[in-house]
Amino acid sequence: MSRIEKILAPGDTLFRDGDPPDSVYLIKEGEIEISKGTGTKKRVLAVLSEGDFLGEMAVIDGSPRSATAKAITKTTLVTLDTSEFKKEIEDDPMIGALVFTLIKRLRKTSRKLAEFE
Repeated sequence: MSRIEKILAPGDTLFRDGDPPDSVYLIKEGEIEISKGTGTKKRVLAVLSEGDFLGEMAVIDGSPRSATAKAITKTTLVTLDTSEFKKEIEDDPMIGALVFTLIKRLRKTSRKLAEFE
């Protein structure tokens, strides 16, 4: 399995809300801010750090990215492209089905919570 390191400077955008999924990322070092919206409507959903994964939901279900990911500090990421990630999941169909179900539930819950805003 091919893994490539990617380095972001503070303020660099990894991906934007609505972008097509291309990779899954593991934060090796640094911090990434996950947010929705822009300007005064921007909401920080999470701050991820060493050991956290991001980008997996869009890769698993093929949906566009659901938030924007931006480096807060100098960040080193380990990337795994979409096809390789899906192959890993397909190698164990039970795990793949479980992960896909969890992603569907999470997306459904997120949509319902957004209705209350």
